[in-house]
Amino acid sequence: MKNNLSERMLLVLSVVIDSYMEYNEPLGSRILAKRYGLDFSPATMRNIMLDLEESGFLTHIRISGGKIPTEKGYKLYIDTITKNFKPDVKKEFKNVSKKDNLKLTDAMGEISQIASSVSGLVSLVTLPNFLKMKIKHINFAKISKNMVMFVALFENSMIETRIIRTKKEFLEAELKEFSEYIANNYKGFSLMEIKDEIKGYINSAKNNSESLISCITQQLENTELVVSGVKNIFGHKEFTKNIEHLRKLVNILEEKEQILGLLENVIENNKRVMIGADFLIDDLKDLGLVSSAYKYKNENVGVVSIMGPINMDYKEIISIVESATKKINSMLKIKD
Repeated sequence: MKNNLSERMLLVLSVVIDSYMEYNEPLGSRILAKRYGLDFSPATMRNIMLDLEESGFLTHIRISGGKIPTEKGYKLYIDTITKNFKPDVKKEFKNVSKKDNLKLTDAMGEISQIASSVSGLVSLVTLPNFLKMKIKHINFAKISKNMVMFVALFENSMIETRIIRTKKEFLEAELKEFSEYIANNYKGFSLMEIKDEIKGYINSAKNNSESLISCITQQLENTELVVSGVKNIFGHKEFTKNIEHLRKLVNILEEKEQILGLLENVIENNKRVMIGADFLIDDLKDLGLVSSAYKYKNENVGVVSIMGPINMDYKEIISIVESATKKINSMLKIKD
């Protein structure tokens, strides 16, 4: 965001926002000048705050009260603090996935829980697009008449397991033969790359039996979302001051569909911070969202986000999100 503010005006804007983040209430010019040790008088502070209000960066709740930031003010503040910002590495993520052959969904769930716990807010983590990940080994096992378990070991040593419902009953011998066929012919390929050829194999060799790979790809093509820390909402009055608004927010988080659409947009456009009108969902416009996309083979395949009140500590939240993403990137790297 371009601005024509002087260094002194930027300093005052930062002080007002830092104070509002920490104390969650507007404070007057005298208190702010004293608390932050500014080298100019409360009168000068007050005049600068009035100039910032006239420029649309601050507003007020009561005429006689202190100032609070506007959406425009937050955006300029975030642009300013994130320039050349080096996030802190959060040690809480260090011990995730200490062992090989860890189920990826479990690791993602653990990372989401840590992010919500450390931030005290709501964590949103999308699972990666498994269709794009290279396979080291794949196995099918019969569970019941019309249920087959699919287990994939990827080249990064992560595991994914799914239960597939089939229209046809498969024999153990069929599933074993099919697993061996893939292992012998498609090691190092992704499910997306091999599904058409595999479908042809099954249809010709198994008398038009249902394509297991097609079932898997249909199941995996929909992005999955892990949400943690919804209970944290109730610890912030910004969330709970309007019960109807709170109810709608909880419903959006539980239903996930609108949130997934939002996060897919974040991944595609590499958005780091969204606030206010950035959200196309009306019931989220009083909130902030900090995100960081993680990668597989240099392509964005998922995202870690933290949602909180618009006056959350953005430096701290960015550090948490970046630490989580760094951990996931290390987990998704190809291993020998």
